[in-house]
Amino acid sequence: MFEILPESTETSIGFKISGDVTKSDYEALLPKLDKAIAAHGKINLLVVVEDFDFKVFDAAKADFEFGTHQYRQVEKAAFVSEVKWMERVVKIMDPFTRRTKEKNFAPDQIEQAWAWVLGED
Repeated sequence: MFEILPESTETSIGFKISGDVTKSDYEALLPKLDKAIAAHGKINLLVVVEDFDFKVFDAAKADFEFGTHQYRQVEKAAFVSEVKWMERVVKIMDPFTRRTKEKNFAPDQIEQAWAWVLGED
């Protein structure tokens, strides 16, 4: 499930990933990101990652499509998580996401993550 965070702005969108992630979750989230990209050209993301599970192949496919299309319009992406594999995923993605500045934060650093995404650091 994706939950938009209340601190989000028009150009810096934060959301939490938790529980079961399905194709319909992407179908609800991606139009919001597309709208922000259409209005502003570039956006920033703050992604809080909790325990989650891709329940259907279609969800993973939607994730791949996001990564190869909309993510190109992301200027900064902050990943907030206590799971160690998230740092590895960001490092693995780096050669494919050179247009995006990415940074990992621990859960107790969410304020710093917002400041970085919003350009206040």
